[in-house]
Amino acid sequence: MSASVGEAKRALRRHALAQRRQFDNPEAAIAAAVRLLQAVDIVSGIAVAGYAAMRGELDPRPALLALEARGCRTVLPRTTGKGEPLRFLEAPGGLAESVDAFGIAAPPASAAEADPDLLLVPLAAFDRRGYRLGYGGGFYDAALTRLRAGGTVTAVGWAFAAQEVEAVPAEPHDARLDWIVTEREAIYISA
Repeated sequence: MSASVGEAKRALRRHALAQRRQFDNPEAAIAAAVRLLQAVDIVSGIAVAGYAAMRGELDPRPALLALEARGCRTVLPRTTGKGEPLRFLEAPGGLAESVDAFGIAAPPASAAEADPDLLLVPLAAFDRRGYRLGYGGGFYDAALTRLRAGGTVTAVGWAFAAQEVEAVPAEPHDARLDWIVTEREAIYISA
């Protein structure tokens, strides 16, 4: 990572996370779930990955519950350590009943593993080109690269509309999203 891009990402991340902590809109998660179900073609039986919301993230659980009602299976990520790939483990109801190597809520390590077909991705900021700013660990970029190499996965950035920025500093290893869904709209990212 070049020093200038790295510093730009760090500065944007600090600003975006500080701003996101000010959001308190429980209805936003339900509105985003409705937008997702209206816009994205979702087939019954697929595995859908969400995450356990933390630090003011838009909660994906209403969407996960709605998708389970349509016959989808829910998985959540679990990290095993720095530089290690995300594992996606079954978590009925989108419930994280354990914590991972970083103390983040996750399914128990003994849960069945399943690669997702649809991945709801948390983020600090996004732009309309489909780039997201995460937390700096590269876990989701690596997961998307691996999942896309093995088949088709639809990556959906899951965020509050206010997390949109004009441009996220991007590097070649940054994986673009296929959709961004907020409480206000579903944005399709063209190739």
